[in-house]
Amino acid sequence: MLASQIGYSQDIRFNDELDKFCRQTKKEFASIPAERRAVLNRIAEQLTKKKYIGFTCHTNSRRTMLLQTWAQTAFIYYGLNDKFAFSIGDTVSEVYPEVVNVLELSGFYYTALEEVSPKGYVIYIGKDIPLDYMVSKSDFGTIDIAKTVVVNICSSGEQSSIAANTPHVSLGYQSPIVFEKTPQEKQKYEELNRQIAMEMLYLAKKTKDHILEQKNTGE
Repeated sequence: MLASQIGYSQDIRFNDELDKFCRQTKKEFASIPAERRAVLNRIAEQLTKKKYIGFTCHTNSRRTMLLQTWAQTAFIYYGLNDKFAFSIGDTVSEVYPEVVNVLELSGFYYTALEEVSPKGYVIYIGKDIPLDYMVSKSDFGTIDIAKTVVVNICSSGEQSSIAANTPHVSLGYQSPIVFEKTPQEKQKYEELNRQIAMEMLYLAKKTKDHILEQKNTGE
């Protein structure tokens, strides 16, 4: 299930810890490398005229889930309540536990969806405000390109089969899998989480800026 099936009001309030994390993270926009800012700006321009952003890679259990959660959070943070994020992969697997652990450290709440297979989670931005359902997906039906920006997040020039057959933008993120079950796992997930949070907040801000600019120029 997607965030678009939840619906949001205009007066959503984040819990204090998550709001603090977002305020601190957006102060770091200048640290985003120029080449990545250029790609994010291109995505933002496309999003001004589209409703959805979809993140895809071979699996749908780690990076894509973090991106889905943070993109949706960033949209709400900047008042873009008509924009929605989803993720999809070539294979279905359980959401890796460190994903929700690192989101919890950022200020999110979550509950496990024990009754679904593979196991997923409901993510909350407040104790009573569900943000999204994190469940691994490999079948999303037909993606309406007229309404969706597809982002391939595989690294090292790879792409999912979905991206291979769909117009898309590439914005790679290094996989944390190689650090799992090692002493570096927690640190690497925290680094990935902060990078994704920063870049998705930047993306949402730029999208809002483009929308406001178009309104002001009458486009």
